[in-house]
Amino acid sequence: MQITARALVRKMATLTLAGLSLIAVTGGSAAQTTVDHLTAPAGIGEYEWALGIGRILEKNSEILRSKPQPTQGYVYNLRFAIGADQRQNLVFNTDPISPWLASTKQSPFKDGLGTLEIRALMNATWPIWMLATADPDINTPEDLVGHTVALGPKAGTATVMAEETLKALGIFDKVNLQYLSFGDIFSGLQDGTIDVGLVLSWYNAADKKVGVVPGILNLEQTGRNFHIVPWTEEALRKTHDERGVPYHILKIPAGTLPIQDGDVTLYANPDFVAVDATFPEDLAYEFVRQTLAHLKEINAAGGLGVLFTPAFLPYGLTEKLHPGAARAYREAGLIQ
Repeated sequence: MQITARALVRKMATLTLAGLSLIAVTGGSAAQTTVDHLTAPAGIGEYEWALGIGRILEKNSEILRSKPQPTQGYVYNLRFAIGADQRQNLVFNTDPISPWLASTKQSPFKDGLGTLEIRALMNATWPIWMLATADPDINTPEDLVGHTVALGPKAGTATVMAEETLKALGIFDKVNLQYLSFGDIFSGLQDGTIDVGLVLSWYNAADKKVGVVPGILNLEQTGRNFHIVPWTEEALRKTHDERGVPYHILKIPAGTLPIQDGDVTLYANPDFVAVDATFPEDLAYEFVRQTLAHLKEINAAGGLGVLFTPAFLPYGLTEKLHPGAARAYREAGLIQ
């Protein structure tokens, strides 16, 4: 019986997180490599669009297959990448905050980045973070004093950013903090068990497109006058410039978000898809080339994928792009 190269690849697709091993099968004119792609918790959209890229590669690429994995989040992803013995078959979603924590040897990265040299393939999503409440007496950061504020999971980068901003405001020790999943935060806001909660929406910075998460829409539909508690630009600048937190400060025009009253200044965390500097150039090129060629399929799948545009994929990443990714973007006329 003759076994085709494709059947052999499927039979050998045994890549696991416990033992990342590169699988390359020679068949026809090209060797085919399967890489693991560490994404984010399932249900927030990143794992889901990564599955879409995986299907595109399977259908169209002769040399590359991707196996997306839902994970605990970016801190987990970076810790795994730092400790990995083999990084030439590893793709992972990350953000500026996790590498910043590692480069400054903050918990849980006491040994820094080690030999890991992060290079970017493309933007993932930019979550915009904000505090939401239905309390009519809470309209400024100073109004938070004495109230319960629910942030995200204790070890998450979203929580780190919020904590650092509260410290810059001088009210970190004057509020009662809870650490919950974002699903529980939205539920708690709706049922009134949480005064104020950290919530998000998604942002395409290149084309100024916002993707509103279902939880925000649910808050609006309660009819309870949920609104954003805006950060002050001074506090965000202090957090960024003095405390060193590398988030992106932006002004959201009135009418952009469902629960927004007037212009608000918020911060975004520019999440991106990363690899190590040792990741093969031809695979980085193929990952980006195929993604660009099939963006309409990713958009049509819905979810966070609707925010992806050609201009957004390399936006703000030029200085840290992997050479293979940079080549794909240059060929597409998206960077110089």
